[in-house]
Amino acid sequence: MKNQISRRAFLRGSLLVTGGLLAACAAPATSEPAPAASSGGEAAPAAGAAPAAEDILLRWDTFRGIGTGWNEERIDTFKEMHPNVTIELRPIVGTAQQDSYAKMYAAFAADDLGEIIAFDPSHFQFWRAIDKNVIMPIDDLIAASDIDLSEWYANFMSLQSYQGKQYGLPSWGWAGFDTLVTNAAHFKAEGIELPDVNARDTSMDTIAEWAHRFYVENERYGLSIGHGESSVVTLTRAFGGDLINADGTQSMLLEDKSVEALRWAYKLAVEDKVLPAVGAIENVASAQVEGKVTMNWGGSLNVRNYDRDIKAAGVDPSVAEVWQILLPTLPDGRFPSQLRGGTWNIRQASEHADVAYEFIRHIAGKEGSVGFNLVGGNFAAVRPDVVAELIVDNPIHEWFLSSLENGIPAHAPVNSRGREFTDAVAQYTDLLLDPNQPVDFEEGLQNLHDNVQAVLDMDAA
Repeated sequence: MKNQISRRAFLRGSLLVTGGLLAACAAPATSEPAPAASSGGEAAPAAGAAPAAEDILLRWDTFRGIGTGWNEERIDTFKEMHPNVTIELRPIVGTAQQDSYAKMYAAFAADDLGEIIAFDPSHFQFWRAIDKNVIMPIDDLIAASDIDLSEWYANFMSLQSYQGKQYGLPSWGWAGFDTLVTNAAHFKAEGIELPDVNARDTSMDTIAEWAHRFYVENERYGLSIGHGESSVVTLTRAFGGDLINADGTQSMLLEDKSVEALRWAYKLAVEDKVLPAVGAIENVASAQVEGKVTMNWGGSLNVRNYDRDIKAAGVDPSVAEVWQILLPTLPDGRFPSQLRGGTWNIRQASEHADVAYEFIRHIAGKEGSVGFNLVGGNFAAVRPDVVAELIVDNPIHEWFLSSLENGIPAHAPVNSRGREFTDAVAQYTDLLLDPNQPVDFEEGLQNLHDNVQAVLDMDAA
């Protein structure tokens, strides 16, 4: 089947929903009208349609939302509108996210990949999947429908395109590790005034002072910083540097501002020994609920989860109380952040691409995205109407608006070596910031830079 689908073919192939059929495929033999659309990016039922002409089976391969009930709810509500369509959920479980992509590539090679899939841009798999001809462009399906793409934030919608074509609709999205998840109880106990949750005037020097102030040997860490790619990006950006350039071809770790950032972290971790070493805390999020960490460098999802976990555990406010301290505004007015996002895609050469398109509209629309957040446990701040609903559910979501509106885009390796890239950053940042087996700063930084650059110099994945 061709992937270029005309409006006329799409209309002929559309499934009529209330008593109707959304079509099997864009085949010229059918002549049923297309469904009207509702707000929120989801297809609405059409009235007075004939009975479904054939049964359709689509397979949904995903590791998102599994075990929460969100996937099943989306499938059931789609089935109510499209009774002749069966969506088979095929969970990808038991592996790290990057390993899940490897499983999907293997399934594609074995001709056993589902029609509804996700190769996320911010896991650096999106472009590789396109280059490998795994996922199909959806421009013709979009043009033949009445979807309003402005319902999503432009920053996250821009992640769905490559070389002038659109390949998906946004799934999850946030501003990355742009804040310090903070235990307000420790500040109050010390009589230190907390910054406003929306302020961006706390200096990195002040944060370092607080890391020392709240550190209690063998009892509590004042600050915890991760060593993964998402942490190193915003660490360097907080000082005006970066991890890699916008083209995804060069390490920026030897640039002055990036060196300053990593030297700041090195002093706290290796020289002063006030940051937790790798393995010193089994679960930082749990330790913070227990009052054993004051500030954890994370993001909006971590703030929301901290608030949830405190409430779920019934922790006394004198032990743990949620707050956030945003990273300081850069001289150019930007906010240190990393706009990260996911996608919902359709497998290349899917027989029922038009039906699969209606399903990804169903899961990426307003109701699907709200559930993806509140039931599925993801952070999907990809639509203004969804963010508004999340604020109604919990006003804490209002804390996160500024980074969504003025965040810095993520930079991806141009060769799509996502797994190798993230592994290199984590492995050599671990070595650089290890207080137990310390290396000279210049040596550790050079090793980190060299190994990141070596990945960027690899052939395309």
